[in-house]
Amino acid sequence: MVIELGLAREPGPPSPSPTGRWWRSPHGVRRARPLAVGVGLALLLGLTGAAVPSGPLLVQVAAHQVAARDIVLAGDRLLVTSAAPQGSATVWQLAAYAIPAGDLLWTVPFDAASWRLRQVRRTGDVVLVDPRSGPGSGATLVLDADTGSTRWVARSGLTLTDDGRTALLLEPGESAGTASTVVAVDIGSGDELWSSGLAASTEVLAGPGGQALLIGGDGRAEVRDGRTGALLRTADLGAVSRPDSMAGALVLRQSSGGELGVAGYDPTTLRRLWQRPVRYGPGRITECGGLICFPAGPQIEAVDPLTGESVWRIDADLVVDFDSYLVAYSVAGVPGAEGGSGASGGADGGASGGAGGDSTSSGAGAGSGRIVDPVTGQTLLPLSAWYTELEGRGDATFVGYRQPVEDGPAWLALLAPTTRAVRLVGVVPGPVGGCVADETTIVCRSGADGITIWRYQL
Repeated sequence: MVIELGLAREPGPPSPSPTGRWWRSPHGVRRARPLAVGVGLALLLGLTGAAVPSGPLLVQVAAHQVAARDIVLAGDRLLVTSAAPQGSATVWQLAAYAIPAGDLLWTVPFDAASWRLRQVRRTGDVVLVDPRSGPGSGATLVLDADTGSTRWVARSGLTLTDDGRTALLLEPGESAGTASTVVAVDIGSGDELWSSGLAASTEVLAGPGGQALLIGGDGRAEVRDGRTGALLRTADLGAVSRPDSMAGALVLRQSSGGELGVAGYDPTTLRRLWQRPVRYGPGRITECGGLICFPAGPQIEAVDPLTGESVWRIDADLVVDFDSYLVAYSVAGVPGAEGGSGASGGADGGASGGAGGDSTSSGAGAGSGRIVDPVTGQTLLPLSAWYTELEGRGDATFVGYRQPVEDGPAWLALLAPTTRAVRLVGVVPGPVGGCVADETTIVCRSGADGITIWRYQL
């Protein structure tokens, strides 16, 4: 998933945080354009007064002329889609570049009408490209990571087991609610491993250790070995709806005594761990940094997936998990975004945090957000005056850039995963845009028809 956040106002040059927490050694070095490097370092030194580090934080490794539409980092591959005119038609292609070297590996034709690089996963020696409409509908394209050739095409949206080896496909019956079939397929070859007929409408989920969870609408639950299909455990859970696997727990919506509730189950033993009422409707329950986030009136409450106990609360309408950080959003912007709850334990624990970020601290409007600590719920960074693209990639970090002058240099910054501090890694010639990053690499569009690849270290 990618969420792009624009500016609430025209930014000025980066300024040091009043607390001294966000800005750490913001110096960058590039191989080319030494004058720009010198100017950038001088500006950044003026901001912090810190000494120049012994080694470069940011090094350009490659630049390519390509009018990119989508840019996605997937493991050691950078995938880029672009279009080129061919007579009166437009021909789309998908290109892969090696990371971190930046060399072009392959280019293949690409069906831009069916797929767009918004849901991409790398596992083993293949790359999975999900349909434009997202996982769960339409076909999934399985590409050879080394050549770009199509290994196979999933018949429908697939569920990938947590070991990355097996695709679980659900083939529905001829009409809604009728019997269906689950088919397990080797992700690399497309060969069928096993299949099982289902007597009722069933959801297929990924369990721990490469297992498959089959949760029927009639309450029958099965745990199967993902590779062999061997039945490991069964249970009757009663009437359930909207099953989900998150934060190491099986989460089910259930009705108890006429009251709608949510229950957490151990996904291996199918033993119920906890149950809690849903006071504000069944929607918007999401995984958030190893916890499970529930809507709680004007707040989001994060609970422990093993006990169901409250860990923290914050003022927000939605919390989105980007793997290495969380972003809290407010529909209308809430003053006081600088705070986080920091609450631990009780359900009423001190929710003083706001939901704001495209700068709720300065009264920005709708669609605002802020990065929050998944452990405490405290605000790490209001997303004020930053052009940002947030992308979940395992160890990926937040990447943002500020460009005070439209055609001038831009500052690139990341969220250091260990210190949870925002760190400027360098200044680069502008304009840039559409930046994505992982734990070693930053890629941005440069100008109207180019991409630039940098390697960084924190």
